[in-house]
Amino acid sequence: MQSGTVASNGIELFYESRGPENGEAIVFVMGLSAQMVFWPESLLDSLVERGYRVIRFDNRDVGKSSRIRRRLKHGPLTAIMRGYIGLSVDAPYTLHDMVDDTVGLLDALAIDKAHLVGASMGGMISQLMAGKYPERVLSLSSIMSSNNSRLVPPPKPEALKALVAPRVKIETEDQFVAFGLEMMGKLAGTLPQGRDELADIYRQCWARGINPLGIRNQFLGIVATGALTPWLKKITCPTTVIHGGADPLIRPAGGKASARHIRGAKLAILPGMGHDFPPSLLQRMGELIAETAGRANSVGQPAVA
Repeated sequence: MQSGTVASNGIELFYESRGPENGEAIVFVMGLSAQMVFWPESLLDSLVERGYRVIRFDNRDVGKSSRIRRRLKHGPLTAIMRGYIGLSVDAPYTLHDMVDDTVGLLDALAIDKAHLVGASMGGMISQLMAGKYPERVLSLSSIMSSNNSRLVPPPKPEALKALVAPRVKIETEDQFVAFGLEMMGKLAGTLPQGRDELADIYRQCWARGINPLGIRNQFLGIVATGALTPWLKKITCPTTVIHGGADPLIRPAGGKASARHIRGAKLAILPGMGHDFPPSLLQRMGELIAETAGRANSVGQPAVA
């Protein structure tokens, strides 16, 4: 296990690497407001056991990575309305910048090409990177994400409100954990979420440092980016789109839209899964990610820098 901070795209990113350094790299890209510790340990370790070098990192504005400070004109709800009717959205950065962050991480770690696994916003970043920089991406596994089109069904109101609109005062670790568990409950499907594991993750996040303004910045960045469809059509690497059949935030239609626009993409809808990582499905997710990475090698692409 290695961890540290690297310079990337004008900022600093905190990362962690596990597994053999000469193994094929799989980079895990997390979603909106979520630190890298939200990637389940058992999922990461299952891929290390298959011989991969597994890397996860904190996106800008979360955890131990750089925080962006800028006065903005729009709040999240105003941004949604402006984006829906095609108006510009004032944002400190877009998903294109976060793609360049990820490319910079690969450069700093001397990795020419990597398999990408992205969840939610991280799935959008990974999709966009596979379309913009196909020479850097061996395979793509996009989880609980979408093509970011305004034409896909919107989130259920309670799920969206839980993520971007709460106004609560949090002063202690216990309050933060309780808030997190309540929020995740609203993003759940019908499968058990593993509440003890989630509570431990939120305690790790509190200890690593929280950044409420980062949630706003990242959300505005998603809205300001717009639809990813033109870039999805440029993706050539083996791709699997994994989505929860009961996801209340990014509805299953979002995952289907991504798969529909990526040539040769496989679609795996997991019944009962919400916008979360149910412990009962982690083995299946690991198998899908490994199968997708294996398809990259089967078509003769070099996998090691």
